[in-house]
Amino acid sequence: MGSSVVSVVTAKDLLKSGIEYGLWANRQWLAYLDQSGVGEPDRAIFQHLMGAQTAWLLRCEGNPPETPPMPELTDAVLVDITERWLRLIDATDLDTWIDYKRYNGDPNRMKFAAMTQHVINHGTYHRGELRGLCRARGDESFPDTDIAVYAFVSGNAEPLS
Repeated sequence: MGSSVVSVVTAKDLLKSGIEYGLWANRQWLAYLDQSGVGEPDRAIFQHLMGAQTAWLLRCEGNPPETPPMPELTDAVLVDITERWLRLIDATDLDTWIDYKRYNGDPNRMKFAAMTQHVINHGTYHRGELRGLCRARGDESFPDTDIAVYAFVSGNAEPLS
């Protein structure tokens, strides 16, 4: 009998994979927005997506913003934000409570794992919103950033032939 290797995927692995997926998808949408010349509201939605990702990151790093961040929409900034998230996931216990204030001053707290999952889901939600806007105006040239496509790109899926 041959031996088999058991691969264990941890919650941190899944969160890191979600953040990496977000970078892959965000890079494609940024390139599309830059190349297509599409204006508002698409750019504002993408700016919101990246601003929120940055706000949650700053809260986790202990530097909560008082107003929504407006990060520069460049590939280098997308990579920087992603790398910082990946380091945080490695360094932070998933059950750690993160205290923060909403922009209206209301105090809240959320566990780090839930906050990270929110960042991942929030990005997916708004990229879907961008896709819907494209379709509504008859533009089918938008990037396909479905996570199933990413599974093939990242080596986690393959066709059976």
